[in-house]
Amino acid sequence: MYHPVAMHSKFRFYLILVASSGIIFLILYKTLASEDNDSESHSKYVHSSAQMSHSKLPARSGPLVNINDLLPVTQSLKHLERQKLKEAQVHANIRRNSAGKFGPMKNIIEDLGGDEVEIDHPARSVNERVSKGIRTPRPEEVIHIAKKIVHLDLKGAPPIVNYYKKLFPLLHSLGATGVLIEYEDMFPFHGPLEQISARNAYSKNELNEILYLAKMNELEVIPLIQTFGHMEFMLKLQAYQDLREVPAYPQVICPSNNGTQILLRQIIDQVVGLHPQIKWLHIGSDEVYYIGECSLCQKKMRKYFMDKEDLFIDHVKSVAKYIKEKYNIQPIMWDDMFRMVPDETIKKSEIWKYVELMAWQYGPFVEFKIPPDAWIKYGKYFSGVWVASAYKGATGANQYLTNISYHLENHISWLNVLSKYQNEIVFKGFVLTGWQRYDHFAVLCELLPVAIPSLAVNLLFLERQMVDNTLFQKARDVLMCDVRLTLYTNYSTEEVLCNFPGSNVFKGAQRLSHLNYMLRKFLSNSHIVGWMSDYNIQMLFSSPAHVELGTQNLEALSTNATLLHTFIQNTMPEVYDKHTIEEWLMTYVKPVVIQIEKIRTSANNLLKFRSWPRRPLSK
Repeated sequence: MYHPVAMHSKFRFYLILVASSGIIFLILYKTLASEDNDSESHSKYVHSSAQMSHSKLPARSGPLVNINDLLPVTQSLKHLERQKLKEAQVHANIRRNSAGKFGPMKNIIEDLGGDEVEIDHPARSVNERVSKGIRTPRPEEVIHIAKKIVHLDLKGAPPIVNYYKKLFPLLHSLGATGVLIEYEDMFPFHGPLEQISARNAYSKNELNEILYLAKMNELEVIPLIQTFGHMEFMLKLQAYQDLREVPAYPQVICPSNNGTQILLRQIIDQVVGLHPQIKWLHIGSDEVYYIGECSLCQKKMRKYFMDKEDLFIDHVKSVAKYIKEKYNIQPIMWDDMFRMVPDETIKKSEIWKYVELMAWQYGPFVEFKIPPDAWIKYGKYFSGVWVASAYKGATGANQYLTNISYHLENHISWLNVLSKYQNEIVFKGFVLTGWQRYDHFAVLCELLPVAIPSLAVNLLFLERQMVDNTLFQKARDVLMCDVRLTLYTNYSTEEVLCNFPGSNVFKGAQRLSHLNYMLRKFLSNSHIVGWMSDYNIQMLFSSPAHVELGTQNLEALSTNATLLHTFIQNTMPEVYDKHTIEEWLMTYVKPVVIQIEKIRTSANNLLKFRSWPRRPLSK
């Protein structure tokens, strides 16, 4: 008897059976094809390896053979497929997460394989706003910044005088109104102070020319001298060793030694003597980490019932009073040592009669780093407060490229602080600091020309007080850069072309970044990691095929390092003397050259052998 429901069920069963058979057939076909492909790939690898010479490093270049081509020999195809699927999921997650947070960073991540990008997290909000074309809104009212001062830190890297002829007009065009020049040992001290100056310090004539160039470009000059902490440039010398607060550490001068005030007044007299027109003199006095530790200071503290805060204020007050009373110049000093000083101590000391403070903070979230009670104290007692951001030299002691994002976030945060406190505090000016070393003994960090793009963006931001694409277009126009100068430029993989004063130094730093990137990629390839480890090199035990495959791009790296060295030697004299150039090359380029040579030597040693001992190995 015909039963439509039963017939329909049978038909559905046969349909499922046919479909399943087709799927199984398709899977088997693809599996066999995959096996053929893997066998062919492995065959190609073995054939090419057998053809290779084992004598010296190969001179040829070409794509590296992927170590995964060897995997079918030891792993099942099912395991490999699961591994590939997992890797695809991980890379997809990386791209999806990065695109959500950083916008245009997605393309860079894809170019680098999904896991090579290093991004500074504090700048995420700025990156996202700019990449989406969203303006960072102005404060409720535009903050008037009368003085925009650019800090020039000359510690051991003084630009040649001719460079100022090009730099100062650029600073003026970007809206700067002055320069804060931190001389340290680059000042032409003379007479009894002559040995404080570095051998490549400016002469009096050179300094006078720099001051003249600043005046011609309407840039007010404020000298900065150290009078308490950060005095390594002087206290390192045997002649001044007895003035140290802690004998082993040349950072801090002893405020209780009779020779201290005599020496500091000589320094002040010589600096003021060569700056007869100045209205302000910065006396430093930040990060005085050692105070009240020597026997003289402890004796003084006991005698006058002083604590360390009293001792600090007593010293800076003495220095500031000398400057103000003798020269009628207003002293400025850093604020950090005052942040935790009690209100009553500041009031009683009357230090506020003699100094103006310069509050500094170089990272994002300034409002959380300088507490509200500090601002209340500053507004209550001091007649004026300056603020100091950073356009370079605050993201790493050996950083050689400037992160624009990080420093722009710092300036945005500073405007939030100014907006919050501008009715309670008299803000005298805004100083954009650019540190050349973390201290006198540290290596050079970003050179001045390398940070010009960051300086330009932040000066223009202080004028516009808004972040949008127009801000970066203006910076590119002024600096004559191509469109690759953006907030999120990845200097490791792309080179920004500009034509501002010193742009070749900027180009050299970018090429160093690319060279280091290529070296990291080289050292991370499987052949190097697996067959040229320290153990392999020490035991002289490795596969010649893998050594040759791993080092086939070594000559290209070596050539690029040589070209970079030559480029720096030929172009950096536009800005710096031979001493700065030599130091920069020794700090940043020579280690790369040495590492490449070490790899070459190790590879050649490994390739000498035609037979190898039985395991376990022993040296």
